[in-house]
Amino acid sequence: MRLTALLLVFILSVTLLTYPTTLENQETKTWSTSSASLDMIVLDNNGFPLSGAVVTVTDAWTGLTVAGPETLAGSRLVFDNLPAGPVRILVTHSNYASGMGFVNLFADDVFETDVALVPLDGTLNISGTAGSDITLTLIGHTEELQTTLNATGNATLAVPNGGSGWISATNENSASLIGWSGEDSIAISDNGTMRTFGWPENASDTGVLRIEHHPSGYWELIDWTGEVDEYLPRTTEGEWKIYNSEGGLRVGQPLTSNDSDQFNITNLLTNQDEAPSPKWEGQAYLNMTSAPEKGETFNLTWEASFTIPTDFGAPQIPERSLGLIGQIDRWFGNHDGNLGFGEQSGFSMFHEENMWVESNHLFLFDEQPLNGLVNRSNFSITQNDSIGAGYYSWDETAALQGEAAFGSSRIFWFPIRGDALEAIPITVNLPSGWEVRYSPQIDLLTGNQSTFTVNRSLSPTVGMWTVTVGPNQAPIADGHLEDRPGLAIPLSGNVTLTSECSDSGMSELSSHWELRRSGEIQAESDNESFTFIPETVNYSHSNVVNATLTCSDWDGASSNWWIDLYVDGEVPMANINATEEAGGDILPYFHYLGDVSEFEVRAGSLLTVIAETEDDSGAGVSVIWRSNKSEGWEQHDIGFADQFNQGNDVNWLHMSVEERHLQRELTVYSLEMELTDGAGNSNVTSWNITMLDGTPPTITAEVMVDGYPIGPLNPAFAESEIVLNMTRSFDDIDAIENTVWAIFLDNIPLLTNGTWDDARIFTLPQMFVGTHELKLYAMDGSGNIREVISNPVVDPQVAASVSGVEINVDGIPVIGDSGMISVTIVNIGSTNAKVTACYLDQCGREWDSGEATADKPATVILPLDVNEYKRGKISVEVTWTDQVTGERGTFTLESDISPKSPWTEKADEIFAVILVSLLGYLMFRNREERDNTPF
Repeated sequence: MRLTALLLVFILSVTLLTYPTTLENQETKTWSTSSASLDMIVLDNNGFPLSGAVVTVTDAWTGLTVAGPETLAGSRLVFDNLPAGPVRILVTHSNYASGMGFVNLFADDVFETDVALVPLDGTLNISGTAGSDITLTLIGHTEELQTTLNATGNATLAVPNGGSGWISATNENSASLIGWSGEDSIAISDNGTMRTFGWPENASDTGVLRIEHHPSGYWELIDWTGEVDEYLPRTTEGEWKIYNSEGGLRVGQPLTSNDSDQFNITNLLTNQDEAPSPKWEGQAYLNMTSAPEKGETFNLTWEASFTIPTDFGAPQIPERSLGLIGQIDRWFGNHDGNLGFGEQSGFSMFHEENMWVESNHLFLFDEQPLNGLVNRSNFSITQNDSIGAGYYSWDETAALQGEAAFGSSRIFWFPIRGDALEAIPITVNLPSGWEVRYSPQIDLLTGNQSTFTVNRSLSPTVGMWTVTVGPNQAPIADGHLEDRPGLAIPLSGNVTLTSECSDSGMSELSSHWELRRSGEIQAESDNESFTFIPETVNYSHSNVVNATLTCSDWDGASSNWWIDLYVDGEVPMANINATEEAGGDILPYFHYLGDVSEFEVRAGSLLTVIAETEDDSGAGVSVIWRSNKSEGWEQHDIGFADQFNQGNDVNWLHMSVEERHLQRELTVYSLEMELTDGAGNSNVTSWNITMLDGTPPTITAEVMVDGYPIGPLNPAFAESEIVLNMTRSFDDIDAIENTVWAIFLDNIPLLTNGTWDDARIFTLPQMFVGTHELKLYAMDGSGNIREVISNPVVDPQVAASVSGVEINVDGIPVIGDSGMISVTIVNIGSTNAKVTACYLDQCGREWDSGEATADKPATVILPLDVNEYKRGKISVEVTWTDQVTGERGTFTLESDISPKSPWTEKADEIFAVILVSLLGYLMFRNREERDNTPF
């Protein structure tokens, strides 16, 4: 048989109490999971098929969409695989008012229903300020109707005949809230806004306000910091209520106001902490009366008591954000903003008729909800003026069934969606012999191994909590020996054994220790940690302690762990060898440190020490080396290699000259070796190490030129007085007067086996221009020798000094002919000069002489063009002028080259002509004589 329901879309009269229709199948059915079906036909108000509707099915207890939104191609659609229990149905259509209703679905059954929608067949004419945005909220209709006034300030909306609701109109300068009672037209005037403002006592205060208008249902949340300045719509109907809000709940009494152009709410902001905050109360118990064996059905009982703030609303009816009072007033009442007895009774009956069947909103088992018939009792709604939000409460009892999966694990699932019910803790009592095995949220669970409590409101995120349960298993026994690297323990020191028993879930475990020697118990303890001294419980050196740990859980299941420990009452020993490597040509030196308490090492040497350890327990021995050679010096190894130098009490650069010339004592370091075996027995051996003097003196020589330090501004010249000042030199150990000195200049000894008095201020002989090699030697009382080599430079004189070297001529000069003379000159001064060369009265242009350096003088070849050579040897007069000092000079450079006479050059040609003529004559004469012969 098909049931037909006309789903209400608006309230016909404010005095008529109506609520969403509950469509029930009264036959007795079996409850199960996701096996229900809903067969829907959508009709218009005349009973004809209506296509194009959009259907959404929502679980009435989780608030989750379980089907849709689905657009119907025709007028009929079957939804399969729905959960059993109450669901909320929403049907919308572009040309019809939306419909809403409830049905209780049964497993393995098809619920059939026809849904008739009311058309939007009326027209509402709206006039006002052009560009105003218009929103019409129809009473009983879940969707808002919207439009914008055109340029002439007019617009129309399709509405149901006889409908009612509230119109919100906004533009740049005005906002209005107007009740509509079904009129054909309505005019909206611009009345500005109601400016709502205020300041808390402290400028840093923050908060949230909930602003409500009754009876329109308009509300909004406002976050504020330091002040409030908001603009609310003007309205001639109803009243405004403004609450402080905390965690989504109204707190304390509101400030109320009728329509006004301004509303000062400073008093509300200042007193926002005076009222207490609403709280959740309740407790739920899920009792497993049979064990959930693999693939089998099992039974449970459910007992719960809920007290929930009304501001969180109910998921069974739409618009949960209004809060339960607003929901009931809108869907079960007369929309006056108050909760009457009839409205409360209507919702109570509706709530009881739509109790949950499947536990999707509370818990699942093996990923499937538990199911059963839930009985509700003691329903009430309490409006508490002192704290703002009231409460609604009820009790639940049920006999539930579940079905275990075929996997190896049995798992409870607790959904976390931020629902108000999640603040009520759920206590799960497991069947006899079962325990909590594991949970990722184990730290948030309370209780014990067989009874645990889940408070889902503690979850920092949404998602799913899981708790794995199963038959009790014995704990895992484990332990360890505290502060010991191996299995050896001291005879007379504290020995601590610590239990590390573990079990799944939330079990509290007990530990029991027994110490045995040759099978006989010597000591016992029921503590997790057991501390004992072997010699006080009848053990001696080389005995073996057999320790046994027994771990037991809440159900008496137990397991054991044991360990055998060797009692070591003797200290470890070691053979120690040391190698000293000074480097260079010095051979390594070996030290045996077994029977000595001190030894000597040349300063700067690399000292390598290795200990060959031994202990009767056979366990490893740790070695720690300590020394005061530097702060915190410590080595953890069988040996070390490190350089040892003199300490901070020797002569060094940071001291004054007088201090660093004093006699010092050799540094003595301490060296300590600590041996520790696995039992903690330790053996400490110490030595004193004397640092022999292995560092030669430090030579600091200051070169003085004519009483001032040598440098770019005070160079040395050939005529300068050059003195070595070695006052700042020192030796690290010996007094300066106990040092021996030697000085060599260009491999010529100037001082050998000299005393400090000889060497401290030493005058060097006069040196020629150039780079020299200066070697300084110093030797201390231990024979350490320092060699310092430097290269002092003697610069050429400052003024130029130009002289001639030679004259060269291109080709053979001939008297009267032109030619080229090359004049080579040299400048031994360090400044440049302008040079001019002249041959007789023929002079060339000016040339640069170049600058001499310490390495060599400046040599320049001057070209001189000659127009006509004269008789006699060629000589050139050179004139130069220093460009820095202005000094001048003139000299004549002679040569052995003389130009030749012009005829000398033609003599060879005349001789050649005469010779050719003579040969011609002789040949002709000879021919005449042969003509007279017979041949």
